Amino acid sequence: MRHLAALSCVLLACTAPIRIPEASVVAASKLPGRGVEVCVLMQERLVRSRVEGVAEWSFEPWQFGIASVVVKHPAGLVMIDPAFGRDVANDLARSPKLFAALMGPARTKHPLVDVMQTAGIDPKDISLALATHTHWDHIGALGDLPNARVVLARGELEWARGLSRFFDEGVITSHLARARERLFWFDFKGPARDGFPSSFDVFGDGSIVAVPLPGHTPGSTGFLVKLTDGRTALFSGDTSWTSRGIEAPVHKNPLVPIDGDVDQTGDSLGLLHAISKARPDILVIPAHDAAALEQLPACTSRP
Repeated sequence: MRHLAALSCVLLACTAPIRIPEASVVAASKLPGRGVEVCVLMQERLVRSRVEGVAEWSFEPWQFGIASVVVKHPAGLVMIDPAFGRDVANDLARSPKLFAALMGPARTKHPLVDVMQTAGIDPKDISLALATHTHWDHIGALGDLPNARVVLARGELEWARGLSRFFDEGVITSHLARARERLFWFDFKGPARDGFPSSFDVFGDGSIVAVPLPGHTPGSTGFLVKLTDGRTALFSGDTSWTSRGIEAPVHKNPLVPIDGDVDQTGDSLGLLHAISKARPDILVIPAHDAAALEQLPACTSRP
């Protein structure tokens, strides 16, 4: 036990401070919003050890997942974080060997189009694709959604466009290239809300509101989605991979240096922690926490 405690101290000593705002900062903004239905397309689900995801020396299980989220909006179907494309096996084969080893084999990863077919959703019916950030496992299927207008935060798109290698800073540049003619950007010019300094209302009706969560990547984005039951789901991307990271709060394992700016990540993580504690009406859903994602219904084919 002493050795475990010592290793925990080493992990924590390697992480940046996390500044947590007061509860008053994240008070409800009481802005109107249209409730929409959402469902989850799980593309990989594994059980890993907590130490792989957070800076804690614990082998408690981490319910790891990679998924895409479908929002049923009156203007059309929206996809948040279209994850694995048809070429996921080739993507892994061409990636650095250490990275591929950490991500595991392609056989556990299901291309989005296959999961959509099982759920009775036609890829051609997706009219809008949103992404929390441009890492390979969040935009890999952009090329498989032929009619989707792809909208990203301007800072994220400009950063990703400045990358050039096949696998660069966690981005596989060909994923964006496949949607080149359908790429659009937005700025966070909307009002402050729920603790976030600014926002962007995707449809102008409060149903899907983008908010800045910088750190993991320069333009990392969260999406506040108003649910039909009155609650709001906050899809927080990779600010934390796990609900535990937000609950504690604690950074990712520093031995996996994936956050571009750890200080900014700490600020974003502190904000998510404050929201999760003070706002029971908001479900904070990290992108790689299967248990959190499964609080929402799975997309299933209806008779």
